[in-house]
Amino acid sequence: MRILYLVGGNDVLAGGATVRDSAFVRGLQDGGHDVIPVSLYGPASVEGESGYSRLFLPLEHNTIRRYFPRLAKVPSTLGLLLRRPTPVVSMTSIAVSGRRNDVRGPLAVSLLSGANKMQRREFSRLMELLDGQTPDAVILSNTMLSGLTDALRSNLGCPIFCLTQRSDRVIEALDEPYRSDARKLVRKNARLFRMVICSSRYFAIRTTESLALPAARIRVVPPGVDAEALKNPAPRRRLPFTIGYLAPIRKDKGLDILVDAVESLVRDTSVEPELWVAGRVEDERYWNRLHRRLEGKTLASRHRIYGSLGGHERRDFFEGLSVFVVSSREPESRATHVLEAMAAGVPVIGPACGIIPEIFQYANGGLLVSSEAPAWMFAQALELLASMPDTADEMGRVGSEGIAEYFSIGCSAEKLAVLIEESLAQDPK
Repeated sequence: MRILYLVGGNDVLAGGATVRDSAFVRGLQDGGHDVIPVSLYGPASVEGESGYSRLFLPLEHNTIRRYFPRLAKVPSTLGLLLRRPTPVVSMTSIAVSGRRNDVRGPLAVSLLSGANKMQRREFSRLMELLDGQTPDAVILSNTMLSGLTDALRSNLGCPIFCLTQRSDRVIEALDEPYRSDARKLVRKNARLFRMVICSSRYFAIRTTESLALPAARIRVVPPGVDAEALKNPAPRRRLPFTIGYLAPIRKDKGLDILVDAVESLVRDTSVEPELWVAGRVEDERYWNRLHRRLEGKTLASRHRIYGSLGGHERRDFFEGLSVFVVSSREPESRATHVLEAMAAGVPVIGPACGIIPEIFQYANGGLLVSSEAPAWMFAQALELLASMPDTADEMGRVGSEGIAEYFSIGCSAEKLAVLIEESLAQDPK
């Protein structure tokens, strides 16, 4: 199959490519499919990979042009420089922090309506890039790109498949009337999708409701990771008992809950823990409060702080852990960090909601606590694993084998390809 795979640039609400997108593209290409991966509205850095991923070709870098319109007339050579991979404003992180909603609301509605000049320019560039080569199918990385669906169908004559990447969270963070307008536009655009593909059964149910689509139009393809590259040949670290956190640092990801749990371990048990914290700071005030606690008397000598980790850095991080903890207040939609930790043979403690229980059905490599669990439940689970190192080792081994069998890049990409091929066989247009 020839597949056009579209993601959003870092500087728009749609966000850049994710690990899931990168894995699907590579897996489909390895499976013999002709995949054209393109980033709209600017370069797309892949979450979890170092720097900029050249897997996705950016069509245009619009952040500078949007805020400095006079640069739109620069010579073509300078225009190429402007399209180089550079740090840009992440509208997704602005959504988290709640700043500049006056910018985000109109931008979201404009993107979803498919009627602005920026989209028409990007679409024209896309047609030039394809140079008359019509794909068999188009994949949109998330619903925030759905404003292009009508034009894609009209000009290419092929079905559109859309992945879900928690775009509903971005929309719900908008001010009114933009929130309601964006909801209506997404539902309208979704009627033109051949199929919507979710990462879990949990979110498939939520997507059916949020997009007002029949269940028959929703399918589940789990995310995949490079299990072979992440596999750790060395024994799991037992001492010091090292607890890992790797996720964006903001309140709904629950790092404060984990810090509470680790402080409880130090005060109330014989466990001698060490906490490793990695991830991009998306809420400065929240992080400043936590950082003061980490530097306090209880944890000052018991923690390490990392920034964003990519590639080999992530693998090295997981190889140094005794246990990995997900203390998120929100249901995890892809839980790539869980897959990576398990693939590395590290047992996982996480809440029984979102995709995590579904992962445990095939790779039972850890302990589940109740959803919205308080810190003391995480502390009890951590104390249990610290006191049973042989059991924790076995959990890590079982989890690693399960990820390799059910959540590898090749396995996930093959499931996606089969869904698309079966759909095209029934109706090629």
